[in-house]
Amino acid sequence: MFKNFSNFRLAMTLFLLIAGIIFALHHTSATSASSSAGTTSVIVELRGDPGAVYKARIQRAGGSVSNEQLQSYRNQLSVGQDQLLNDLKQRGVQFQVDSVDVNNFDGSLAGKVEYRYTLVLNAVTLTVPRAAIPTIESLPQVKKVHQNGYLHVALQKSVDYINAPKVYGRYQELTPTDNFNEGYEGQGINIAVLDTGIDWKHEMFGGDPTPPRLGILPEVAAVNTNKKVIYYLPLAGTVDDFGHGTHASADAAGYMGTAPGPDGIPGTTDDIRIHGVAPQARLMGYKVCTGTGSCLNAATILAIEDAVSPYTLKAVGSNTTGGDVPLVQKPIAHVINMSLGGAGGPDDTTALASDNATLMGTIVVASAGNDGPVDSTVGSPASGRRVIAVGADTDPGTGVNTADVVGGRTGMKAIAMDGSPAVMADIAQNFVYCGLAETIDTVPDNVSGKIAVIKRGSTINTPDLPVVGNPGLGTGLFQTKTYNATAKGAIAVIFVNNVDGELAATTVRKSIVPVFGMSRENGRYLLSLIGATPSDPDNATIGATSTQLLRINKSLVFSPDMAEFSSRGPVEGLGQIKPDVTAPGVDILSATVRAGLAETNTGTMFDPTGYIKASGTSFSGPHVTGSVALIKQAHLDWTPDMVRTALINSATSLRDSSGAPKADGLTSDAIMAQGGGLVDVYRAVNTKALMGVAGDGIAQPSILGSYSFGAVPVINSRVTHTENVTVTIQDLTGQGGTYNLSVANNRYLERDGITANLNTQSVTVPAGGTATFTVNATVDGDKVRDTSKALPMQWYVVAQSATGQTIDAGTVTAGDGGSQLAPGVSYEDFTVTADSPAASLDVTLNFDQIVDGVVSDLDLYLYDAAGNEVTHSGNPGGPEHIATVLANSGNYTLRVVGFLNGPTDFTLTGTISKGGAVPALQAIAGEFTDAQGKAIDFDGSYAITWQPVSNAQKFEIEQSVNGGDYQVVGQTDGSSTRQSFTNQQDGQYSYRVRALTPGQIGYYVTAPSNTQAIVVDHRTLTDISTQVKTAISNVSLTSGLFKMDMTLTNQSANTYFPMVNLNVVRVSSTSGTVSVKNADNGGSGTSATTPALFDYSNKLGTDQIFSPAETTSSRTLQFNDSASEMFTFDVAVTAYTRSAGAGATNGNTGSSQSNTTSSQSNTLPLSLNGVTNVLRFTVNPLTRSVTTQVLPLGR
Repeated sequence: MFKNFSNFRLAMTLFLLIAGIIFALHHTSATSASSSAGTTSVIVELRGDPGAVYKARIQRAGGSVSNEQLQSYRNQLSVGQDQLLNDLKQRGVQFQVDSVDVNNFDGSLAGKVEYRYTLVLNAVTLTVPRAAIPTIESLPQVKKVHQNGYLHVALQKSVDYINAPKVYGRYQELTPTDNFNEGYEGQGINIAVLDTGIDWKHEMFGGDPTPPRLGILPEVAAVNTNKKVIYYLPLAGTVDDFGHGTHASADAAGYMGTAPGPDGIPGTTDDIRIHGVAPQARLMGYKVCTGTGSCLNAATILAIEDAVSPYTLKAVGSNTTGGDVPLVQKPIAHVINMSLGGAGGPDDTTALASDNATLMGTIVVASAGNDGPVDSTVGSPASGRRVIAVGADTDPGTGVNTADVVGGRTGMKAIAMDGSPAVMADIAQNFVYCGLAETIDTVPDNVSGKIAVIKRGSTINTPDLPVVGNPGLGTGLFQTKTYNATAKGAIAVIFVNNVDGELAATTVRKSIVPVFGMSRENGRYLLSLIGATPSDPDNATIGATSTQLLRINKSLVFSPDMAEFSSRGPVEGLGQIKPDVTAPGVDILSATVRAGLAETNTGTMFDPTGYIKASGTSFSGPHVTGSVALIKQAHLDWTPDMVRTALINSATSLRDSSGAPKADGLTSDAIMAQGGGLVDVYRAVNTKALMGVAGDGIAQPSILGSYSFGAVPVINSRVTHTENVTVTIQDLTGQGGTYNLSVANNRYLERDGITANLNTQSVTVPAGGTATFTVNATVDGDKVRDTSKALPMQWYVVAQSATGQTIDAGTVTAGDGGSQLAPGVSYEDFTVTADSPAASLDVTLNFDQIVDGVVSDLDLYLYDAAGNEVTHSGNPGGPEHIATVLANSGNYTLRVVGFLNGPTDFTLTGTISKGGAVPALQAIAGEFTDAQGKAIDFDGSYAITWQPVSNAQKFEIEQSVNGGDYQVVGQTDGSSTRQSFTNQQDGQYSYRVRALTPGQIGYYVTAPSNTQAIVVDHRTLTDISTQVKTAISNVSLTSGLFKMDMTLTNQSANTYFPMVNLNVVRVSSTSGTVSVKNADNGGSGTSATTPALFDYSNKLGTDQIFSPAETTSSRTLQFNDSASEMFTFDVAVTAYTRSAGAGATNGNTGSSQSNTTSSQSNTLPLSLNGVTNVLRFTVNPLTRSVTTQVLPLGR
């Protein structure tokens, strides 16, 4: 019926890190913000495979496990858990097994269910004294103790955009009464939605008020139950009092419904008909989240366990029987949808439970999260190794508005908030700054008839989402501020972000004027037009009005884009690509509850019409869940790993309105943002083969259409390194075929030194069989150097059938959180030190989230030495995790902030890469140091030296000429600390040195040393004795010490350059005892072999040039003359003239650390080569007279 597609791709990444030695634990702190008193809720994981793993191992070995055998094994695990509880009693540990009351729909108790798990985890949830946790961890049967924290809840065009209707029948079945049995609309597929519940009475679920079957009770033949929502397990109340779960369920499997159009009024001509992706799929509702959007880990895991179990949960205390509720058979979910999440890696409890659920044959889909666009923000359960993590993108129904300043900046993004009316025509008006606009009286009156510009934030510190014990009320809500502005007559509202990035995935509930979010950068530009200063760019005077018009443009052209809020990969540890795929998640119009919590609450989504627009990966996830339902219906024999790989293989880069994907390369979205790309249901259902990396099917997926090589420390390694992996193509048609292979760049393959290639250009796959090929990723660590950040190398491997077949051409709304660090919030700081730039930091903050029944929340911030924020982790709940590359060496501060309630105990652990010490380059010696402190070399020959570095195998010398780029000009072995240079041309030469020490791969190359410079200015020594005139003053004789001051005047027409030296080359007296006392070089001056040197270079003018007619400042010459006798002394005056520079060579002169240079030094005897005359001074100390005459040298 459908075409088999033969073009598919595999997403691959390799994270290039700075080459370094093996990571070392840098900082571990068990710091208590309180005493250790009080209790906390923990999930105690036991050793021993849970039931799902037990079953999968036997099946992988060729065996089979019946439901009865599986239940028997689970009973054995329960016995082991009972033994754990007995052991705790014997050790005197006080504990309580956590449980939940499950009520009937009339509010009466149906039974109590303990949070114990034997299918997807082998674990039990306990409330224990915090001081008892080390005792529990020490028990031999305990594998790990996890905190029982909280997760948080994170269509008219979007369904068509993912090509779902292409697999529907000719007569599409979109209502409860359709029964044509032609295509795939989800018939026979059960979707479990773990969320805030489902309003089964809504028209998008058939409008039947009959309740579903209650989860822990047996199905009674005589009792009618809901035919759409066939099963319901309430673990956090009964009804959906939020709207989030109803929305997500309708996105995935809603029947055709009619939502109000742009006028917001039901039953008018602009109403919009919408339906879910798999409208005939059945729903299993699990209410694990409260009406404030908080979802207890223990409840979430229990719901996962129940969704994949063939039997109901064990319940006690039924009000109907007074005893245990018997285990009875129940529906099993084919697909689980979780539009919720929190921080955590693949070993978090919800991720592990989700992974194990797939071993039971159930496909698990989880929203990636709304913490983008920062990297590594995908959390748990989406981080699971077998979970389909879903990012969010726009679709043709969500064109972005732009804003232009008339006569100024244009094309600024203005992202409409959920609940904002559409811009039907361009809005052009002046804008007014309204500050925070927290109350009506703080909004200026002159905003009437104009556009209000409002700053995001609040003076009340509130969590981003409500949690137990705190409903999240505050004056910072967008809807509150919008109401205040419209009450003063604003015709539109623009909220300016208070952090970097666009302001997206936000809601104003319902507004009568258009409301938009704008980035801080563009907001600062607007404020700069009305008086904001560079020193305070985020504020202007309240009421300040622009003189230029601001035009908000109607959205005209759809340009596909990843949602700014969509969380990015990779997951913690860099071991896998996330998200797996992406789907529409912006302004999704779907069902909601008609009544909910108070409208001022940040979490509610209710609307009296029963429909609402919402944005977030919470709503892109259900699009994929519905897609999976259609794929599973078409291929009931496909395993969860096969379905996931088919989705990734068949996905494309984001597509425009015509269905054409973005071209591969830098214009497409990064793999870490979109994963395999935008899902294409039609292509996935009709894929001809699977391409991926094979695994054991237990610890790793049996086949996965993406692969991460992980973090490879090869940047700056100075060696070429190759990573490789074997890729498998598995035929699904029984026909086989030949596939041409290629590599499509996504990021950084365009950079010199980075390549990805294949060992073959094509492979032939036998019918029903497999074929393999090798993918090689090669990095030249000599060419890829001097970067202060990691480079996520990303690419696709594309397989195209050689037959030439072608491709058919055919989230929780985020509220406005409070200020991040409000006055009075307590925090503790910890210092980490990066010994070199580009050090990799990975740190995790764990804390007790529930203490004595009270929810606490800590956040983690990283600041540089100047106090600037580098990054932060502020999940609603924990743990918090920061993984980043530090741009500079030095001290950084990790700040643990008490964001909500407390106090609570926490631990902060992390790793930081360590490298060799940076060399210390010594000052370069020249012949002269000028007034600016620059060393001057006269002949182009000099040497640089540095201190030795432990474990150095080589040193690299880098040179910059006249301020240009540094280039490597030499390399020595690790024992050498000197490099000489000769025949350098005139100019300024700057040097720095790097040490190369052993690295994980090749070398670890340290940061460059300090910089030292020298100026080469070729000069020739010249005798100017006859060209100068001397002047004597201040002559004296005191206690046998004769003194006189002398200046020099240039009588020639020539210009001379330092060094300008007066050299006393002979002193003659009757007794032979007169000598120079204060020469710069300590010489006595009695002969040419012991000259007395007086340097006049620093007695010249500020230009340090001895110009014609210039007279130097004076110097004092002192002579030892104890007999007060007459004496004579001969003087040779020398200076330098400039000469042409020579070519440059250099060479290593070994390991000597001497600073001796190769040219004239003040400590050596004066060379009289070229000196032909001297000035002879005759001194009579008694008469204080000094006479001068010029004589030939030697007379």
